Amino acid sequence: MGYKLLAPGTRRNNTSYIVRGTVGGIRFEERTGQTTREAADRWAIEYIAGLARGGPSAGPALTFAAAAEAYIAARRPRPDDLKHIVLLGKWFGDKPLSEIVGADLIAAAHALKPQVRDVTKNRAIITPGSAVLHYAEEQGWCSYRRHRRLKASRRSPRRPASADTMRRLLDATAGPDDRHKHLLLAWLYETGVRITDSLRLHDDDLTLPAGRARIGSSKTDDHGEIGLSPELVALLATTPRTRAGKVFPWRDRHGVYRWLRPLCQALGVIYTPHLSRHALATDLRALGWDMKAIAERGVWRDERSAGRYTHHRATDTPGRSVGILRQAGRK
Repeated sequence: MGYKLLAPGTRRNNTSYIVRGTVGGIRFEERTGQTTREAADRWAIEYIAGLARGGPSAGPALTFAAAAEAYIAARRPRPDDLKHIVLLGKWFGDKPLSEIVGADLIAAAHALKPQVRDVTKNRAIITPGSAVLHYAEEQGWCSYRRHRRLKASRRSPRRPASADTMRRLLDATAGPDDRHKHLLLAWLYETGVRITDSLRLHDDDLTLPAGRARIGSSKTDDHGEIGLSPELVALLATTPRTRAGKVFPWRDRHGVYRWLRPLCQALGVIYTPHLSRHALATDLRALGWDMKAIAERGVWRDERSAGRYTHHRATDTPGRSVGILRQAGRK
């Protein structure tokens, strides 16, 4: 999939970049005539698009697999989307673009992701598949079609982590041997940062004298700066580092779940790090924050994305109860 650039001087005494790759199952290797990587990238994308439009790799009818390769080369999708586009390329294979309709994307979603909810099927299969087909339409390879998603509520079924659950988890990790676990739970509760992004946290992201932290989102490539409580600042300052400037010792979320799941089971609580993200949005909403401010604070893509994480939390209404109603009726 895609292509590889070979720098000048690395092969056959080439004085310009060479592009090598595969389109529609056919390998190619061409001299770009370009001496900078940026110019070579542009040349390669145009070259691959040309192959897909009418070159020998496309044949009489452009296939989904060839269009997917061209899309990957031109748009360079995020790793999660790339994985699913590759999966779709294998699923549709040599099926011509002209024969693919919305029902085919839905069938692929059910077949490739049978155990997940419809909202996940939309995100993992139908959205990237539609992106490839829309890109193909932009290049003139097929006619425009609107691809409907599976009907699914945008409201997440997850429940926010309760304050009692977080207290119990923090109390259970308060010992000297669990300092990193305690810090991670405190960080997740207060910041609501995704677990993968949390594990990337580096000392360079912290300005502890000012009580600030720079956080990022791998989903949106956005960054923001947030304030930290004195208690969290103290934990960050006193917990030793074990991995080259990284705040937390675990390399991925699986390392966290290996101890978190047994701990939750022992305490009889339900908790995953993402529930802290739901709790953050819900609590901020209850405090009167508008959705734009919540999205910025949690580094969500937009207000609509943040809205999936807010859950209704009713407040007491003084002076309104069935007892007062009855008392008024007796007067």
